[in-house]
Amino acid sequence: MIALSWSRISDYRQCPHKFKLKYLDKAANFQMKDEDKSPALVRGGNIHKQLEKVLVYKLMNMDLSKEVFLPEVTACIPLIDGFITNYSMRGELQVAVDDQFKQVSWYDKKAYFRVIYDLIGKGDELLLGDWKTGKFTDYTGTMRELGQLHMAAVVGMSIYPEFDDCSSVYLYVDHKRPIKCKVHKDDIPQMKDTLMTEHFAINEDTQFDPKKNRYCHFCDAVKDQCSFSTKY
Repeated sequence: MIALSWSRISDYRQCPHKFKLKYLDKAANFQMKDEDKSPALVRGGNIHKQLEKVLVYKLMNMDLSKEVFLPEVTACIPLIDGFITNYSMRGELQVAVDDQFKQVSWYDKKAYFRVIYDLIGKGDELLLGDWKTGKFTDYTGTMRELGQLHMAAVVGMSIYPEFDDCSSVYLYVDHKRPIKCKVHKDDIPQMKDTLMTEHFAINEDTQFDPKKNRYCHFCDAVKDQCSFSTKY
């Protein structure tokens, strides 16, 4: 059994064969090394680290005045201050849950789903935040086909069942815009069923047929691995 993160679900939806090459076969050309990361990925990683540092310093009442941050990070400090005012906050948290959506350790063989939260806030509702850099895109998740924010909400409300409502949010750093997915506790049973159905479908697949789509040009598969590839 393979535990599913959002990136794994997204890759499978895009192309089951890509999923197989990347996560089951662990093909060398799908394993990204640090030196292979694009400037955009490096920048995004640096921004995430700095935002986490700001939050930790704020929560520990540590002096930030001598720290040097990227302008995009500095611009987010008032937003972080607002979160701290309105919520009991914590920074990055890795959560894995089993088939009953009970929390287990990250590498537990019983783990069905894994989610990483950039920030978590407890107030009148549960706040689950994910910092985003780069291009702004509209959220496409629905109750029929759950997106990343829905998945984050299901897992978050499962480990914090005391909340009736949850705001699962993309926080677009460059655009200073949020995208919010509001979820009520009554939505959770249906969403759990939807996630479990997808988990079973992926883990029971034995063919992993390639699916030609608009992303084929960007795929790392070579001709010997996929007939749709243009790479040799």
